Amino acid sequence: MIVRDDEKVKKTIAENIVRYRRECNLTQAELAEKIHYSDKSVSKWERADGVPDIFVLVMLAELFGVTVNDFLTEKHRKSHRAAPKLKRSIITLMSAGLVWLVAAVVFFAFKVAFPDLPRIWLAFIYAIPAMFIVTLVLSALWHPPIFSYLSVCGIVWGVALSVDISLNVPNVSLIYIIAAVLQVLIALWWLMKNTSLLAKVRFSNKTESTETAANKAESAAEK
Repeated sequence: MIVRDDEKVKKTIAENIVRYRRECNLTQAELAEKIHYSDKSVSKWERADGVPDIFVLVMLAELFGVTVNDFLTEKHRKSHRAAPKLKRSIITLMSAGLVWLVAAVVFFAFKVAFPDLPRIWLAFIYAIPAMFIVTLVLSALWHPPIFSYLSVCGIVWGVALSVDISLNVPNVSLIYIIAAVLQVLIALWWLMKNTSLLAKVRFSNKTESTETAANKAESAAEK
């Protein structure tokens, strides 16, 4: 049912923006950044203190995978953008598994063609950094920054392990010292890059909780 009363329209649009945003696991700040508006504007829309113009509604509809009319109706339709997160996670896991499948095929092929070739099992060792390279690429595209950080760490230690096992030379195990130093530098870089983002998300969540409590208090007062 399409609502027509002005105040009811505002309230319906506000409720739908909140619901679609939460279905997509976005904070107000993250949504504002995606549509190039301030989080104060998003907060105002979600409190029904204002209504986004038609151009913003079109952007929101494209972002959430719904139609503009879905913001005006009280009959809720699930966002199409919530499902892809699970699909992307499955694709990432399948891609990582594909690396191990390639390693198994290489191991099998060389074992059959060259049965006397030593250390064919190294194919599985080399698959470790290769797998993390794949997950790094997909994490940068689809997943939160922490997954990229973990993938880079996996690449560092996977390469160190591959070098240690592959090279039969004295003191090659010292490669782990280099890996440890790189690990510290990567951790510091990640913290420096994401501290401001984490603070922004916390502030947005705190603001959202405060606004929700205020709205409940207003509703109780009206009753």
